[in-house]
Amino acid sequence: MLLKKLLALRPNSLKQKTALFILLPTFLIMASIGGIGQRLVRQVLLEQWQETAITKLQRSAHYVDMRLMRPKEILRFLQNKEQKNLQWNEIKLLLDQLHSLDGVVQVNHEWNDKGLPHATPMSRSGKLRQGDGQRITNISISPPQYNTEFLSETVSLIAVLQDAKGENSGHIEVVLSFYDLIDQIVKSPWWKSNHAFIVDDDRNILTSTSLFIEAEGDVAVQKFGTDKGLENDTWQALQNKNSGTAFSKGSPPEEVSGFYRLTQAPWTLVIIAPGKQVLKPILEFKKYYYLILWIGILGVLAYVLVITGKTTRSINKLSKAAEDLAQGTFKEPLIVDSRDEVGVLTTNFNLMADQLQERLQLQEAMDIAREVQQNLLFHESFVTDGLEIAGVTLYCDETGGDYIDLLFSSHQERRATVVVGDVVGHGIGAALLMATVRALLRGRACCSGGHGEVATDVNKLLCRDTSHSGNFVTMFYLEIDRENRFFNWVRCGHEPALLYCPENDTFQELRGDGLVLGFDQESSYSDNVMTFPELQQVILVGSDGVWDVENKHGERFGQERVKSLMKTYYDLPAEKLIEKITGQIARFRGDYPQNDDITLAIIKTW
Repeated sequence: MLLKKLLALRPNSLKQKTALFILLPTFLIMASIGGIGQRLVRQVLLEQWQETAITKLQRSAHYVDMRLMRPKEILRFLQNKEQKNLQWNEIKLLLDQLHSLDGVVQVNHEWNDKGLPHATPMSRSGKLRQGDGQRITNISISPPQYNTEFLSETVSLIAVLQDAKGENSGHIEVVLSFYDLIDQIVKSPWWKSNHAFIVDDDRNILTSTSLFIEAEGDVAVQKFGTDKGLENDTWQALQNKNSGTAFSKGSPPEEVSGFYRLTQAPWTLVIIAPGKQVLKPILEFKKYYYLILWIGILGVLAYVLVITGKTTRSINKLSKAAEDLAQGTFKEPLIVDSRDEVGVLTTNFNLMADQLQERLQLQEAMDIAREVQQNLLFHESFVTDGLEIAGVTLYCDETGGDYIDLLFSSHQERRATVVVGDVVGHGIGAALLMATVRALLRGRACCSGGHGEVATDVNKLLCRDTSHSGNFVTMFYLEIDRENRFFNWVRCGHEPALLYCPENDTFQELRGDGLVLGFDQESSYSDNVMTFPELQQVILVGSDGVWDVENKHGERFGQERVKSLMKTYYDLPAEKLIEKITGQIARFRGDYPQNDDITLAIIKTW
């Protein structure tokens, strides 16, 4: 849900994304971990305080229990005595021992008529008088009973003596000073510094740090846990457990309590302390913990911000450089100041910029070469009475090796010479070789000699440049003389020209012997001459790229489709007929790339 909300904000810059997707989640995660850690440590410290408080109460309760155990152990001596007749001096010795114990205020004893006699009477034998067959077989010691008489806070232990018949023979009462009994508790630091109580099972507060409220000489005993506050919660807790703690509401709680029940008396020690005082170590820890946590979080965020800021600045530099590059502005290479991914990206960007600059320079050179080459090609149609010539060249790259030219055209003589050439390969190398062939051909054609002699001389000159590279050129050299009605051509390894006569609906190929130019310096070429009648004639001279065009299925366009188009559209002007053929080629090829240059020349006579 949080991630969706963050994504909905749609940050626009890398700095905003860093703050939103890195810094903010880092802060939230560290704050959450810090909060959980603080709670765990707080719980540990709180448990330690509980153990410490209960241990203090246990130690104090153990002291009271030990004081109460001493008179009980002496009284149980009577039960362990297995003789039938007890002597008075033994009982008196026991009573003296009870009276000599610390904190014992008084020792009272009383016997009934059937039991042991009172303290003074004795028989002649020195034995206490007792009924026939009677002896003390059981002693029942009551729990300590707190006496609430004013200025006489005492605790009584009453031992009831029973004979073999289970009848009471008498009792011994040991009266102890309550405050002497709890003297060590009252003197302890925790009693003085906190609100402490000793509570019996009837909720009576036997004593506390502020026990009695005096009113006209009377003392009213207070009840523990009558309100709905922490005292009541503590009372409810000690009904189920002998020791434990309780907390009031609040964070931190306003008050905390601890309690521990005595084993030798029906009393419970209770201590109630202010929450801030008890939890002072926890609160101090919490304060310094959060202080250190916030400093740590801010430090981490600042470190992340510095590191990401450096990366952001580097990426911004790359972005600005890429923007300048997109606008065609090339600047100094970016400084690589790191070895991480950004440094690798910067290095690759500098390399890309250098290569792109070289490619742009090469592209400019290619554009210039293409422009120069286009200027060298035949563009305008030649039309005169009874003769029409048009041509087109379609390169598969910016430049190519196909060549078309019009030489020695004369409107008055109704005569023209058309040259179509095809350099092996395509691209800038083929374009340069094509320009060389054009220059050689034009230069030699100005001199005397037949077309075969011109081709022979051009071949010799071209072989000097191609003998090491293995490049060669095919060429079809055709002269049309409408006035004298003849064709004169030289074929140098080129595809034969197609001659179509609409009147007869027949096709004829203009063939002839001859090797490609630039392959063999010793090759020679001869003229081929053919006269034509006063009928309409359509001649197509093309490169092999016309027939070899393929579609995505691997099918070739072929000569049959070309012938069909010539038969269908022969009556169109030469330019329109070329448009029909090239358009059909484009539809046939579709999205499949053009893999060779295409050159067409159409000559119409009538």
